[in-house]
Amino acid sequence: MFGSSGACAACGQAIPASEFVMRTSAPQQPLHVFHIKCFACSKCGSHLMQGDRYYMLAGSLVCEQDWQKLMKSASAAPGPGAPLRKGKVGRPRRSRE
Repeated sequence: MFGSSGACAACGQAIPASEFVMRTSAPQQPLHVFHIKCFACSKCGSHLMQGDRYYMLAGSLVCEQDWQKLMKSASAAPGPGAPLRKGKVGRPRRSRE
């Protein structure tokens, strides 16, 4: 349910079964589960809300604005060591445990 460890992908703390969570998933990509309070951009710290676009860069959330800044400064796509996934924030979900 909560990935392989049952812990938040951002803070590493356990996620209780009764808590709402945010999940990122894509075909052939690992599942990342976050506390709602931890579902924030790793660059600027802004909390991602329902409908916000985000990117997963090497397992970290990046908001669309910071992603654009990163792309302008890097002027190149991420290397093979930095997996990238684009997503859109949905509704928080309750655990099924």
